[in-house]
Amino acid sequence: MNRPHWLNQSYVQTLLHRLVDKLDKADDKPLRPVKLDRKIMPALFDAEFEADKETYWSYLLQIQQWGWLAIKTDKAQPGKAQYELNPRIEIVDPALLRQITDRPQPIRSSAQQWRDAVYAKLHVDETIREQVAGQKLEIPGKSAEDIVERLNLLPNLIDEPLLLREVSARLFWGQSKVLDNRQALVATLLDLEECPFPESPIQLQVYLPATTFSGVLFVENLATFEKASRETTGRFDSLALVFASGFKGSAKRLRTESGVSVYFAAHGNLTHQDCQRFCHWLIRDAEALPVWFWGDLDYSGMQIIKSLRHSFEGLDAWQPGYQPMLDELLAGNGHEALAAKKSNQKPIDATGAQYVDTTLIPVLAATDKFLDQEF
Repeated sequence: MNRPHWLNQSYVQTLLHRLVDKLDKADDKPLRPVKLDRKIMPALFDAEFEADKETYWSYLLQIQQWGWLAIKTDKAQPGKAQYELNPRIEIVDPALLRQITDRPQPIRSSAQQWRDAVYAKLHVDETIREQVAGQKLEIPGKSAEDIVERLNLLPNLIDEPLLLREVSARLFWGQSKVLDNRQALVATLLDLEECPFPESPIQLQVYLPATTFSGVLFVENLATFEKASRETTGRFDSLALVFASGFKGSAKRLRTESGVSVYFAAHGNLTHQDCQRFCHWLIRDAEALPVWFWGDLDYSGMQIIKSLRHSFEGLDAWQPGYQPMLDELLAGNGHEALAAKKSNQKPIDATGAQYVDTTLIPVLAATDKFLDQEF
C-alpha cells in the first residue's frame, strides 16, 4: 500500500503512538475501546476551523477502511458531526499498528511473565491470586506457566505428613529445594496463617508432672509453658504440658514418628515409664486421654484448636485458663486487633469444640477485642 503523505504528519502519528501506548499498558490483556478525546488526538479537538476537523476525521475514516481501526460513535443526532458523538476507537490489527509505528511488542520482564501466568493459570480466589502475583518463583528451564500449574497441586498434599522439601520434590520435578525460604508463598496459596509443612520435624517440649498424668494440655506461648511447669498451685498437677513452636496448621505431623521430635523438660518427671507412655500416646494413640489447648484469646488461637482437633479427637479449649481471660474481655479490657498487629486474623465461625464455639468465639465476635495468654 502506498502511504498517503498525511499518514506521516505529527497529528496522525501522535494518534497512532498513543494507541500503541494503550496496547503496551494493557500488556496482552484485552484492550477495551479507547475514547477518542483531546489526549489521544489533540489536533482534532483543538482545530480552530470545522473544515480542519472534517479533514482529520476523514483521515480516521480512511484508516478504518484499511482495517487497522474500528470507530464507534453514539447514535447520530441532527446538527452534530460524527466526531461530536462520543467516538471510540477499537484497535483491530495491533500487529500492523505496531509495524506502522515501528513499535514492536515489548519484551516482558520475568516478573510480568509470572504475574500473567498467575492470573491466567492459578486456581485460587482473586485475593490470593493478587498476593501470589507478587511472590515470583523461578526454576531454570521451566516457564512461569509450568510452575503455576504445579502449584495448583499443592492443596492435594496438605493432609500428608510431609516436610517442606518433600513437598517441593513432589511438585517440581524432583527438585527438593525450590520452596526453601518460601513458606510465606505456601501459606498464601493455602490461605493459612503459617506454612503447614515444616522444614524439619516439629519439636515438642514436654513437661511431665511428678504424679501420673491423666490429661494433656497444649500451651501456645513459651513464657506461659515455663511458668505453668513450675507453678505450685496444683492446677497443672495431673497434666502433661506441651509447648510446640510453630505448629499451626501442622497438627497431623504431630502424631507421626517422622514428623515430630519430643524433648522432656529436665525439671519434670523423666522416668522411662512415663516418658514412654507419653510417646506411645502421641505416636501410637495407645490410650484415650482428654486433651486441651490454652493460648491467646484471638482468632489465631481458635484456628489452632480447629487444626489440632483433626489429630486429637475431642480436644477443646482449657476452661481454667480461658475463663479468666474471658472475664477480662467482658469487663471491657483487651486490645484491638490493629494495636497488636493482628488485623490479618480472619474470624472463624466454628471449630467443633463445644466450649470454643458456644462461649469463646461469640465473645470475640461481640467485643471485637483480643487478649494475649500472658496477661
